Amino acid sequence: MNHREWMKEALSKIDNLPAGKKFEVKDLFEGTKWSSLTRGEKVGFGIYFSNETREGRVASIKRLPRGRDNHSRYEKC
Repeated sequence: MNHREWMKEALSKIDNLPAGKKFEVKDLFEGTKWSSLTRGEKVGFGIYFSNETREGRVASIKRLPRGRDNHSRYEKC
């Protein structure tokens, strides 16, 4: 799995979201693309995405408190 390529795809989806839209990383990938990943790949990319937002490399995203399912949640600013 190439995290940079997946990040490019995620960022293109984020660009199309309206401001104020709340989402989880898995919401950015259509169909079976996300579900075809192993648990380790999902966790790995989730950590990568979280680090990118925390470090400010994705300026249009705000991290929200985790949901009841303990998934990281985000909001487009």
